[in-house]
Amino acid sequence: TEWREAQIRDLKNVLKNLRSDIPLVFVSGNHDLGNTPTPETISNYCQQWGDDYFSFWAGGVFFLVLNSQLYFDASQCSELKAAQDAWLEQQLAVAEKKQCRHAVVFQHIPFFVNEPEEDHDYFNLEKTVRYELMEKY
Repeated sequence: TEWREAQIRDLKNVLKNLRSDIPLVFVSGNHDLGNTPTPETISNYCQQWGDDYFSFWAGGVFFLVLNSQLYFDASQCSELKAAQDAWLEQQLAVAEKKQCRHAVVFQHIPFFVNEPEEDHDYFNLEKTVRYELMEKY
């Protein structure tokens, strides 16, 4: 939409003022992809901001950036969720092989807000999804 394009343009103009030696990490969320992401919304995000999931090392720490909207509702893009899941397994294998001591995960929707056993609501991942992901880490 027109207002969305204006917001993107304004943000990119502001970001131009940052020092070039400060790395930026963008994490997609529901305002970027919708509560039920689609291949189109994910493609649009990637065209504007880069990959919707990726990893990097900094200072000996392994960082994972995940598209958590895919864990909220992937009903319109199950193949994209499967691709992220396969990629995550591969990334965790790399971290294990390199004997990673510390890993940090960035994602819009947290696994939980207060405790792993809390009930699901709009602001956390469903318990079954949460437990499955936590087992991986």
